[in-house]
Amino acid sequence: MKVLKTLFIVLIACITVISCKQNTSKSTLEYFSIQGETMGTYYNIKYSDSLKRNLKPQIDSILVAINQSLSTYIPNSYISAINSSVELEVSMLTDRHFINNYMAAKDIYSKTNRLYDPTVGAMTNYYGFGKDRRVLREKIASHTLDSLKSLVGMEKFTLRTVDDRTTITKGNRNMQIDFSSIAKGYAVDEISNFLIDKNCENHLVDIGGDGLAKGLSPTHQAWSIGINKPVENGSINDFALVISISDKGLATSGNYRNFYVAGEKKYAHTINPKSGIPEITTLLSTSIIADNCMLADAYATACMVMGLERSQALIADLPGIEACWIHDADQDGKLEMTMSAGFEHYTVR
Repeated sequence: MKVLKTLFIVLIACITVISCKQNTSKSTLEYFSIQGETMGTYYNIKYSDSLKRNLKPQIDSILVAINQSLSTYIPNSYISAINSSVELEVSMLTDRHFINNYMAAKDIYSKTNRLYDPTVGAMTNYYGFGKDRRVLREKIASHTLDSLKSLVGMEKFTLRTVDDRTTITKGNRNMQIDFSSIAKGYAVDEISNFLIDKNCENHLVDIGGDGLAKGLSPTHQAWSIGINKPVENGSINDFALVISISDKGLATSGNYRNFYVAGEKKYAHTINPKSGIPEITTLLSTSIIADNCMLADAYATACMVMGLERSQALIADLPGIEACWIHDADQDGKLEMTMSAGFEHYTVR
C-alpha cells in the first residue's frame, strides 16, 4: 500500500486551480478565497457567499477537530491513543471522524482484495519510507517478513460501538492503523458539507492537492483543474492535462518523488501488504475522479499499489469512478497516459 502521504504531506502530483478569477459580467455572485495550513500541508478554498461572511475561523475549527482525531503526529489524538495502547482492546468515547474513516477504509480494503490496507505502517517504516526514516533495505529475511506480516491486515481490527463508547480490538497489541491515505480527502468533503450547510453551494476546496468542486466557478462554468506531470522537480504549473469538473472530487497519488534504488532496481514507496515487498512499477501517478474526495483519495492510493493492469480492472467495475494513469512503460522517461472510459469526458486539454 502507498506509504503514508506522511502525515498528510502530499509527496505526489498536486492539484492546481486554474480557473478562479471572478467574471462579474456573467455572475452576480461574489467569491471569497481563504488559505491556511492543516495536516502538514496547505489548504486553499474558494466559495461564493451572498452574505459575504468570513468562514475561515469555523473551517479552521473543523480541521483542528479532524486532526485531533486522525493525526498520527499528535501524541494525544484519538488514533494515537489506539496505536500506542498496549492492550488488545481499547475502549474510548465514540469519535465520528475516526468511525467514518474506519468504515470507508474497511469497505475499500474489501473491494481491492486487501491491497488497500491502512495497517501497513510497520512495513512502511521498515523499508525506510515512513516517518521514522529507517535504513533503506534491499533484502529482507523470511522471519523478519513474517513478523511484519503479523502486524498487517485490517481484518485483524474490529470495532463495535455501544451507546457513546467505541471498543477497538487489535489482533496484535503492536498493530497500528493510519488513515493518511484517506483522511485528507475526508477533510475536503467535511469542509464542502459545511459550506453547503452555509448555503455556499459554489465552491472549490483543495487540501494539499486533494480537491472537491461544487457548483460553478467565478466564470460561471465548471471548475478547471490542472494535474501535474509526474516528474521529479517539476514545476507546479507544468500540467499533464487539465480537467473541468463540478460536483466531483479529484485526488492524485504517485510514486515519482519517493523511491530508492537498490542494485539495479527502483523501489517505489508503495508496499504490497500481502507480499510485504516494495513494488517495482512503471506507474508514476494515478488521478481519480469520484463523487466525493474521500473515495478519490483512497482509490488513487489503491491504484498505485495494484499497478496499471489490475487497477484498470478495478476501476472498470466501480460505477461513478474514473481514472487517469500516467506511466513510463519503457522506463525511458517518455510518459504515457491511459484513461478509463469516462475520464476523457472531463478533460479540457
